[in-house]
Amino acid sequence: MEKYFIHSNELHLIDVDKIHQAVERIVDSLDMAAGSTCHFDLYKVVETYFKDLDKRREINCLLGIVDTEEELEEKMEGF
Repeated sequence: MEKYFIHSNELHLIDVDKIHQAVERIVDSLDMAAGSTCHFDLYKVVETYFKDLDKRREINCLLGIVDTEEELEEKMEGF
């Protein structure tokens, strides 16, 4: 059976349970006591990043990650 890969424009299609399972594996591999505590919720961060395009853009902006498609559109508006 051929494996289907999810591309960046389809991240919102990933099932929330699968996202949480992946975060659990990260938490385990980093020997963390928990993935969510007071003022820290890795589950919510990863889920939001995958599911909410507007929040992903905000996070990317904070991290200095530029969206080349968005950047190109802004440059084209000037012409």
